[in-house]
Amino acid sequence: MLARRVATAAVLAPLVLAAIAVGGAAVYAVLLLVGVAAAYELSRALAFPFAAALVAVLAPPALALFFGAGGVLGGLLLGVPWALAWLVALPRLRDERALLGLLLASVWVGAPLGFLALILGLEHGRAMLLLAVVGSWVSDAGAYFCGLAAGRHRIFPVLSPAKTLEGSLGGLLATALCGGVAGSFLPDLSPSLGLLLGATVSLASQAGDLFESALKRILGVKDLGSLLPGHGGILDRIDSLLFVAPTVYYLLLLA
Repeated sequence: MLARRVATAAVLAPLVLAAIAVGGAAVYAVLLLVGVAAAYELSRALAFPFAAALVAVLAPPALALFFGAGGVLGGLLLGVPWALAWLVALPRLRDERALLGLLLASVWVGAPLGFLALILGLEHGRAMLLLAVVGSWVSDAGAYFCGLAAGRHRIFPVLSPAKTLEGSLGGLLATALCGGVAGSFLPDLSPSLGLLLGATVSLASQAGDLFESALKRILGVKDLGSLLPGHGGILDRIDSLLFVAPTVYYLLLLA
């Protein structure tokens, strides 16, 4: 399992980093691909139309490109009713799982993708987007390996038995240090601000991971997809980033 996780990460990470380095259309293309894959996984997991999921996922980031933060809200307001029409047209799908899927597609996936697009549009946006993405990776990796090496005390045994206090603290410390180092080089940041930003990113990252663990337990599935060997699906890989994106966006506005 670990070998497959590392191999998949070794392939995907350079592609994502290259897209961020190029910026603009390259990042938007990645967001589009991620959005399509996430919509497909949600539609499969919760048995509702892919078209409805796709609109609910893509409306917020699409409108964010034109209307900024207001576009994220506009995407939620416009995408949800349109997608609801698909559910109404198919009476057999008018149940709790379909409505949950629609809500998740728009709020859990679509809105955060919109915030990633907004981060790119900020001053020094590529550097800040890099910090958000790499920060979520460092938090995940730090928590995983510290938990593997020294994990003793489970903190959420019902929702996620593998998560330990030692792993959580390891992820927090690793991301805070990463942020502190980044703050020494990135414009508009300082080491102390980077340290605080890194710690906050880790907290958001771990909250996102825990949220998806709770969702999978509710649905009774191990993974939400199987596209990425060793990781599960796209949603299993970006669950942390979905919570990190809005957190970083608003922290940068306040900084």
